[in-house]
Amino acid sequence: MEFQRAQRTDPERIFIVAKNTYSTASLAANQWVAFDAITDEDGLSVTKIVTDLRNCVAGVVVETIAHGDYGLVQVYGYRAGARCSGGSGLNTSKISEGTYLHVKTSGFACHGLHTIASTVVIQPWKLDKVGFAMSPLNTAAKATSATTWVGKVFVKCLG
Repeated sequence: MEFQRAQRTDPERIFIVAKNTYSTASLAANQWVAFDAITDEDGLSVTKIVTDLRNCVAGVVVETIAHGDYGLVQVYGYRAGARCSGGSGLNTSKISEGTYLHVKTSGFACHGLHTIASTVVIQPWKLDKVGFAMSPLNTAAKATSATTWVGKVFVKCLG
């Protein structure tokens, strides 16, 4: 585990070293990944998030990690670039500042986790919260975009 040196002008961040065991592909910067609790089960290997790994989210890849290689994954703190998706593009999947985030099984991206009864699509108690959104980088339309985009988030995958 690597802790960023404490400087009063920089946000604190925590990283882990992880091994890419995702098929034969590289993991790209800003992708959300999960601990491989199905095949490698060693607490070190990370892979693409699939249904069985939705609650094993490790964090966000810092720089590209080639297949079988080791690299850094951010597990806690402010991140200016993390893959996000507004899901269906409807208000019920909107990502705006302060929205809890969770990770589905597609696109290596986080999605909004809404807890207000009128907008709940997935019951919040079934998914881990992996952080919260800061203000989206572009316009309000970006917050409901069905395509993935890189946004500002606070990662909370530690613990």
